[in-house]
Amino acid sequence: MTFTACQKGASAELLFCAVAGAKGYEIIIPWGHSSTVDVWMRKPPHRPMSVQVKTATLISAGYHISVKRATAGGKPRPYEKGDFDVLAAWLPDVEQFVLWTFDDIKGRITICYNPARHRQPDNWELLDDVAESLTFSEGRTADV
Repeated sequence: MTFTACQKGASAELLFCAVAGAKGYEIIIPWGHSSTVDVWMRKPPHRPMSVQVKTATLISAGYHISVKRATAGGKPRPYEKGDFDVLAAWLPDVEQFVLWTFDDIKGRITICYNPARHRQPDNWELLDDVAESLTFSEGRTADV
């Protein structure tokens, strides 16, 4: 069976939510498809973080990951600061995610990723690092 790009994306988002939930994160799913955020998640007492989930395409040199904003017939644009905190790319052949912060990928519309030369997949500790940097001031927490 061949999946459409939309079906691949929905599957990757569900898988991400399942793994992140098993790692102790509360998961919040936005309604609709017009947001740059696919998933909101948090670990108390930290504030929620936003995640954009992508599915990587296996190529001869590693993986291709498209990280551009959808445009209506215009020139592709990179995501902008504030669109999300973390990018999670599903690697379907190894059934793992690889994670980047927004600052890791800012200004790019494509990531060419090779685990032999770059960060290793299954780097979930990045979420904890980002979560810790998003703590509310004055000890406040928020219910989502």
